[in-house]
Amino acid sequence: MSTTKDSITECTCNVCQSVRLRIDQIFCVLDIYGWMLDFYVVDFYREKLWDKLPKSWKLALQDIPPDEFGLWLSRECSCTRILPLSLLALRKVIDNLQLNRNDENLSNFLQCEKSMIIKTKCKDVTSLYLLDNKQQLGDLDSASSQFIKLFRKHVKKKKRHEIEQMAQSECKSIVDVGAGLGHLARILTYQYGLHVACIEQDELLSKKARLYDEELLMSMRKHEPNFSPLKLEHISVKLETSNHAKVKVTQHLHKIFTNIYNVNTECLKYGIIGLHPCGDLASILLNLYSFTKEARFMCIVGCCYMKMTLESNNENKQKGYPLSSYLSFKNHKLSYNALEIACHAIEKHCDKLKNNNYADLIVHAYRAVLENILTERNLLPSHSQLKNVKVTRDMTFKQYCFLATRHLQSELQPKDTDLEGTEVEHYLSYWLQIVIFSSLRILLAPLVETLVLLDRFLYLSERNLNPIIRPVFNAKLSPRNLVLISVKNREEI
Repeated sequence: MSTTKDSITECTCNVCQSVRLRIDQIFCVLDIYGWMLDFYVVDFYREKLWDKLPKSWKLALQDIPPDEFGLWLSRECSCTRILPLSLLALRKVIDNLQLNRNDENLSNFLQCEKSMIIKTKCKDVTSLYLLDNKQQLGDLDSASSQFIKLFRKHVKKKKRHEIEQMAQSECKSIVDVGAGLGHLARILTYQYGLHVACIEQDELLSKKARLYDEELLMSMRKHEPNFSPLKLEHISVKLETSNHAKVKVTQHLHKIFTNIYNVNTECLKYGIIGLHPCGDLASILLNLYSFTKEARFMCIVGCCYMKMTLESNNENKQKGYPLSSYLSFKNHKLSYNALEIACHAIEKHCDKLKNNNYADLIVHAYRAVLENILTERNLLPSHSQLKNVKVTRDMTFKQYCFLATRHLQSELQPKDTDLEGTEVEHYLSYWLQIVIFSSLRILLAPLVETLVLLDRFLYLSERNLNPIIRPVFNAKLSPRNLVLISVKNREEI
């Protein structure tokens, strides 16, 4: 096991310079409109959030049909009404600044110019074509379709799509971080013949993954009794940022690949894959990758941005954001609320509006009215944890309140009289404004995700680690469809 020095150099290529400029421009937009991201929607009444919007926006949007606004948000058509120029300009600026989430155009990617030689390798890491593991399956062409079904058992369409795109590279050893139940690892091992070490913090998930391994193996041998794939290795460990923790994990991986998979020490090179590493785990993987010489490529899709560490008083604990030197010297901050809304999918939100299927969006209105009642009656502090309730079209406000507060002591629950009256009816009549305000937050959300991903892009660029960002699957399959890839130059391997 060997590590590399954390040498930081600002890349001056056109792409990286444009990335830094884009970051500055996004902050300029957020300086004006970012307040919408920082508020809780439940504070809609208490903070008079609708009144904080520009007057022209309120006039234009106060009675706009949700389906019409959904079409405008999704860029499918213009509104039949005249919208304020400032709102139209904001949408255009967001379109220009956000990372493009359209996966249909294969040339749609962001790559540091310093490492254009890596482009071919990147295609290998994210290739779309599917190759069966010929060593394992031999000439079982007649049974291959049955094997494919077995491989994909328990695997959702979204995850299957990701797996097939990331399985191919000249690197034969993989570290699957946040492996969960091992669905990715089983396909990489059984179908592609790769050596895979699964890292999962939850021991119960690792135990269940081993059961799935045995289940699949028994199913395979019903079709081919002599089938003997490589053994999957499941490790239950929590990855941390300290140097001691990094050394311990890399030493453990070294033993697995050399002792169990018989990989020559001099030839040991592996890729790090994290499909949706939650919160700080993404930054931990970036750090591990940049410091470990044996780590040859990295492929991660982030999620749960609001769980990232934004401030750290502990020198041994790395922040989740910002990571890059460039952003670390900026005074701009991202709030928990802004990072949380960045995890939502504008595509799914627009579909609900367009199809008038926004019953579950009305939960924001119900929750905001209930928040107002609870705080005005001094029953609970603001932003208290209530039960999640899925609102259906025929659910009344009273029914919602009962379900949301049923876990509270009776004296803390609102009375029926609290949920009635002209004031409550007045608040509930503003449901459309709350849906529209929530939609404006969704409109801005891609800028926040873009900041997080560009920060990670620059972190790799500053270490000469060839960053690439590209959309790899339909955003409707998963709101997080942008993958961050890096393949090290040969002299760095």
